[in-house]
Parts: sequence; structure tokens; C-alpha cells
Amino acid sequence: MKKYSSNTNIFILFAVLAGSLLSLSSCEKDNDGPPVINEVRLLDPLKRDSFFTESLAGIFIVIQGNGFSGLQQLYINGLEATFNSALNTDNNIIVQIPLETPTEAVPDVPNNIRVVTTHGEASFAYRILVPPPAPLFTWASNENAVAGEVVTFRGTDLAGLTQLVFPGGTTSNTFTVNPAGTELVVSIPAGITGSDTIRMNGQFGSGKSMFVYDNYRAPKTGFLANFEDGDTFFGWQYWGGNKTNSAGFAANTGNYIQVKPSSSINAGDGGWYADNRAVMVAAGAWVPNDQLAEPIANYALKFEISVKTPWKNGSLIIAPNGNFNILARYAPWETAPGNEFKTTGWRTVTIPLNTFHVGTGNYDPAGPPPVNIAAMTGGGNSATMQIMLYNDSETPLPAFDAAVDNVRIVRIK
Repeated sequence: MKKYSSNTNIFILFAVLAGSLLSLSSCEKDNDGPPVINEVRLLDPLKRDSFFTESLAGIFIVIQGNGFSGLQQLYINGLEATFNSALNTDNNIIVQIPLETPTEAVPDVPNNIRVVTTHGEASFAYRILVPPPAPLFTWASNENAVAGEVVTFRGTDLAGLTQLVFPGGTTSNTFTVNPAGTELVVSIPAGITGSDTIRMNGQFGSGKSMFVYDNYRAPKTGFLANFEDGDTFFGWQYWGGNKTNSAGFAANTGNYIQVKPSSSINAGDGGWYADNRAVMVAAGAWVPNDQLAEPIANYALKFEISVKTPWKNGSLIIAPNGNFNILARYAPWETAPGNEFKTTGWRTVTIPLNTFHVGTGNYDPAGPPPVNIAAMTGGGNSATMQIMLYNDSETPLPAFDAAVDNVRIVRIK
């Protein structure tokens, strides 16, 4: 058996004592003066080299510096924040910024982080930013898309979204948002039931869409026509176009009206009533009776359209209740790239009612809008809608093949 000499034992004893003294000296040095805060970073270890001086409330941060042993209190903008001493060291403090922390919008807010230890205190300039408004969808490329269709949503404050909740509770966590936070693209998931607004959750809060999604599933007052045989909201006058669901317009939600004249249309030809050139919607309730006197700027005509052949001239002229003295015009090719409009699948069209113009039998863009909904419906709450293909251009319209579905009046404000 190996033996240690007394000299060896004495050496070991001195080594232990020296280590203890060094440790004590180190502790005394750590607590010798007040703490110092050098920087703040995210808790995420992949971002340990990213330091910052401002953030939103609610996130976890790491306060770095020295002299944090003996930590007693930690204040962010004057609000005391709780911390777990077991997670902290003399050089690091891990803390979640409380959601109720005052922001820079509060008068006289200190805009700092302050730590108080048994041997002093330190502060660090730090701003808690005002959280952005709730995310909001204001527009959809298709408000009645079926599962698997790729839809673009536009709105505000979409950055940081992590989840979409569709009607019936179906969720999606797979989508892309542009850097400006104004556009989101998603493939519509399967399993959506009913119709409702789209809810959204994210890093900076929760919000919803301004519009009802998949309203074809549960039509209500204002839904004029889904063209489904036997349905309460069938809404077709049995002439003007071709009612079908098998004319090659994929991803449809059921029957639709195909507008497809059999030949080209001469320049200046307004004969909308012949050769499958119109969508004739039967009378239906536009709004609840107590809303007839509301400003028409609060409402819009919406429908889905799918355009198969390139649309290069002509327009859809829209007349409420058979009144050709109140007309709107839809000609998307005029502002499309190359002055040619064609869709990939279905697209929602929104025509605010205040873009209808009062005229004298022809579309007059200089005419005033109707004063209210009652002026468009003839005073009652039940009125028809005609969507008619005109060639109001100076050149022939060689071909037109489009489909229209889910005609409705909706509140937009």
C-alpha cells in the first residue's frame, strides 16, 4: 500500500487552505463593489451574441455583467420582476419581462432595468416598446377556398403570427408572412366546418379577419345566391348564363354560373341578355330591415370569380334590382399586368356599394353614389342583382369564359 509522508500531508493541507482562501478572496472580490450591468441578450442560446436595449414585454432575457450575487430585487421600468435565484450566477440573471411592465408610452417611465443586491445596485438603459395592434386580415384572395387551395391574406401587423384558427377549430401553423407583416400565404387545411372569422395567434397578440370565411357553408341574410338546387339561397333567375358545376372551373364550392358567349363580341356591343352573357340573381334580402338607411359605404357586393381565358377588354356591368340608372363596372384587366386578367382558381371580388354610380341608363363614373341601400333596392329589403358582360371597348372581345359563384352583400365597415 502506498504511504504518504507527513510532509506530503502538510503540503495537501496547505493546498486546501490556499484554495479556500482563494475562493473566499474571489467571493470578497465579487462583492467588493456594486453590481455592473454590461448588456442584455435573449435567452435563446443560438442568439447569445445578439445584444439589445429594447424589446416587447413578455419575453425571457439574460442580464449580463458582474456582482449579481446577493440579488434581492430586480425592477424593469419600476415594476418589480420575479426571478429564480437558482438560475442566476454572479454574471447572469435570467428573467421574464412581466407582461404588465409599463412601456415607453407611459409618462415619466424610467426606461431602465435596475438590480438591487446586498452590496449595491446598478441600472441599465432599456426600453419596453409599445406592443403593436392586434393582427388583422382585411382581404383574402378567396374567402371561400376549399382544402388544398393556396390563399393570400392581406392585412396589418401579421409579423410574429404562429397559428391560424379556421372555422370549426381547424388550425394551421404552416404559412409564410412577408417581411412587412402585411401579407400571409397559406394552403387551406382540410377539416374546416361552418363559417366564421379566421382567428390568429402570435408572438405579439391575437386577432381575427374582418370578413367571414367560408360563408357559403352557412349563408345568412345578405347571401343572395349559391346556385345550389333546392337550397334556400339558390338565388338564380333560370336564365342569362349556364348553371353547372362541371365546366372545368376547379376547386369550386358547388354550382356556379358560367358566362361564355359562343362567339366573339363586337366593339360597343351591350347585348348582355343573349348568348350566355349574364349572371341573373333572384331577389333576396340584402341586409336586416333596420339597416336599410345605413350609409352604403358600410357595405359591399362580393362574389367569387374564376376566369379561364385571358380577359383583355370589355367589362362586367352590374345593376341592382333591374335599375340601369344605378350601375357599377368591373374590368380588372385594365389594371392587370400587360392589361390581361386571368385567374388561377377562384378569386373573391369586392365592389363597395358606394362605387355604384347614379346615371341615366348607362354607366357614368362621374355620377354620385346612391344615398343608401334603400335607394338601390327600390325601398324594400329584397332586390335582384344582374352581372352582365358588355363589350364597352373599341376593339372586339374575341372570347370570354368565366364563372361566378356565391353572390352576397356584406358589411365591410
